[in-house]
Amino acid sequence: MKKRLIYSLSLLFLLFTLGSMATIYYIYRTTSNLKTVIKLHRGEIIRQNLVISAKTVQTDLYTTHTAFGKNVDEIVSNMEDLDRSVHTCLGCHHTPEMTRRLQDMNHLLEDYKEALSYLITTSADPARIQRLRTAAIQIGSEFMNKAQDMATVADKRLNEKTVNAINQISRSRMILFATLGVSFLIALSIAVTLTREMTEPIGELVSAARKIKSGELGYSTRYRWKDEFGELAGAFNEMSASLKASNEKVMQHLRSLSNLYSITLSFHSNTSVEDICRDVCSGAADLIRSGQSCIILQDAEKGLFRLLLPAQGIPVRYADMVSIESQAMERLYLQSRRKTLIMNGNLEGSPTREIDEKLGAKNLMFSWIRRKGTLIGALRLANKKEGDFTDDDGKLLAILANNFSVALENAELYADLKKRMAELHSTREQLIQAVKLAAIGELASNIAHEINNPLTSILGYSELIKEETDLDSIMHDIMIIEKESLRARDIVSRLLEFSRKKPLKIKTVDINALLDSTIDLASLSINDTSIEVVRNYTVLPLIQADEDQLKQVFLNLINNAVFAMGNEGTLTVVTYEDCDYAVIEVKDSGHGIPEDVLPRIFEPFFTTKDEKGTGLGLPISLKIVQSHGGALEAFSEEDKGSTFRIRLPKSPKVVSVRALGLHEQAIESGPGQEQNG
Repeated sequence: MKKRLIYSLSLLFLLFTLGSMATIYYIYRTTSNLKTVIKLHRGEIIRQNLVISAKTVQTDLYTTHTAFGKNVDEIVSNMEDLDRSVHTCLGCHHTPEMTRRLQDMNHLLEDYKEALSYLITTSADPARIQRLRTAAIQIGSEFMNKAQDMATVADKRLNEKTVNAINQISRSRMILFATLGVSFLIALSIAVTLTREMTEPIGELVSAARKIKSGELGYSTRYRWKDEFGELAGAFNEMSASLKASNEKVMQHLRSLSNLYSITLSFHSNTSVEDICRDVCSGAADLIRSGQSCIILQDAEKGLFRLLLPAQGIPVRYADMVSIESQAMERLYLQSRRKTLIMNGNLEGSPTREIDEKLGAKNLMFSWIRRKGTLIGALRLANKKEGDFTDDDGKLLAILANNFSVALENAELYADLKKRMAELHSTREQLIQAVKLAAIGELASNIAHEINNPLTSILGYSELIKEETDLDSIMHDIMIIEKESLRARDIVSRLLEFSRKKPLKIKTVDINALLDSTIDLASLSINDTSIEVVRNYTVLPLIQADEDQLKQVFLNLINNAVFAMGNEGTLTVVTYEDCDYAVIEVKDSGHGIPEDVLPRIFEPFFTTKDEKGTGLGLPISLKIVQSHGGALEAFSEEDKGSTFRIRLPKSPKVVSVRALGLHEQAIESGPGQEQNG
């Protein structure tokens, strides 16, 4: 293509050079002819001036010595013009014939000038003047005739020259147009040919590139010329084939990695060493397409590396034969520079050569299994079904061996974890049993303490009754015994209420109205004090709840607040909405709850009322609120009072709550109340 391009451009240059030279030649010829014609026209003008001057002088001859005659000076001037015209004509280049004619006219002009001189200077004899005029007129007429003849010849020659020049110009123009046209057509054909020869392979390459872009890797062009474009097309075809081969190799590698991922995913999810071994051996055989696949692990006690069953393609009866001494395996590991060992065809260096011969192994590959940099085994493959083992096979097998090492360690860790979890579960069961026994003991101690006080009073007054004889004293003692008996019954009743599940009787409840009725019920204990009750309500929606159980909660919190303040203070009851909850707050201005006491206020049997409380009021209240799907929180600051906040869902959210354990903490943080009533 490079040579054709140079030759074509050279031909174009030569063609335009020849055309330019021809154009210059014909333009030169045309201008030369035009110069000749112009020169002839100038001579014609001079000859015309000569004829005009001759006619003027001849006219002067007829008017000389008459009334119409001109003065002598003017006649002389006209004669001088005629003389100049003749000499001007003689100064031009003419043909020999024309030169001869001009010389004859010059001689006649001399005679004419002499005759005219005589005529002008003669004035005496009229006859003589007439003879001189006649002679001058004859000479002038002859001069005029010669001048006319010369003008006729010159005009004829001028016409011939003009016609020849015009014809030459026409021929030059036709030749020039033909030359330019032919040059243009030849140049156009060369340009079209070059363009086609350049654009055709480029278009073919562009089309091939689009084919490759659309996914047709390996597509080759049909351009076969032995030029630069041919070399480019050949390189493009090689590139396309290389891309196809590389893509196939990459896709094969991706498929291998995908299969590798599936294999590793399968055995990483197993916790059994046997299952892991089975998955690895079968996966490696499928991944590398080998006939035999097995794992050889170190047996530290026996100083051997032995076959780990199950294996792929190796009968069980040969399992014991696949064993390698630790030193031989370590030596082979170091000789391979800790990289995958591939032996194709030559198995002389194989550590399992004896069993290799029995199993018909032709090529081998060992990928080392390490743990924390220490050799613990090898993944052995033999007899690849298609060709020999390659470095890519070795890389895949190395990844599989590393994953097997991790999976094996995870299985061992899982087994150890399972063992420890069993031990932990046993310990936990023992701990739970101990906690249950401790809880039962504490419960029994609390119940005994609570019941023991009224029983002691009952027994004491019973002994007094035996000794007393006064009826009034006996009745007084009996009333005390009755009071203490009722107290013991109340303790048992509250304990039963706390321990058993009581079903909720759900109905529509107006919280603000329920609080008003509860405050009215507690007014008996408030009226005898200087406690001020402040009700700060907002409009709340009706909720679904157990009215009686909520009243029990409100009454318990109000009574605790009254007890905490004593005889004076402010009891504030607040209601408001917070997102999906109706919130009720019971605030007092008492002395507050100590920081070390606050976390224990919801513990069963914990109370700060000494013998006036059972320690079950707040745990029961908490249990009731939780059974409604709500929460009970406590906040307190010493010497400033306490706040109990109840959050109840506005929409039905009743949950089934089991009886709280005796030591269950129902609050996650913060404050509580001074007493547990």
